[in-house]
Amino acid sequence: MVKVDQWIERFSALLMFVSLIVTVGVTLLQVIYRYVLNTSLVWGQEAVLITFVYTVLFGAVICVKHYDHLQVDLLENAPGWVQRFSRLLENIVTTAFIVVLLFYGGILFLDNLASGTTVATLPVEQAYVYLAIPLSAVLMLYFQVRRWVT
Repeated sequence: MVKVDQWIERFSALLMFVSLIVTVGVTLLQVIYRYVLNTSLVWGQEAVLITFVYTVLFGAVICVKHYDHLQVDLLENAPGWVQRFSRLLENIVTTAFIVVLLFYGGILFLDNLASGTTVATLPVEQAYVYLAIPLSAVLMLYFQVRRWVT
């Protein structure tokens, strides 16, 4: 299981890193084209949006693995039973959110895959943009279930 955890984390980190590099690179190109060449990249904004979505969602996978997602620090100094209840509630809400993300992200992906529509300014199917949602949700759910089991 440790090797699977490491592989998923490396995959997520690599995808997040590449997406972030592309986001920064295309944004820099947009600035150069806009202010130096007095023109614009037609596809730039959509490319940045797509890569930013991948960066955020696969960053969330790593946050769920390391339990670094949103928490309420106020309850850290509370009595033991309050902390345990808080963690339980936190895990239930997080798991429910991930399941909803997986379900509706899967529907969104499959609907767009069936329609075959492409992104307006890029030769990329819209389904592959939405693939980040169910794929990252599956990986987040894996780490969340591991937390419940251990």
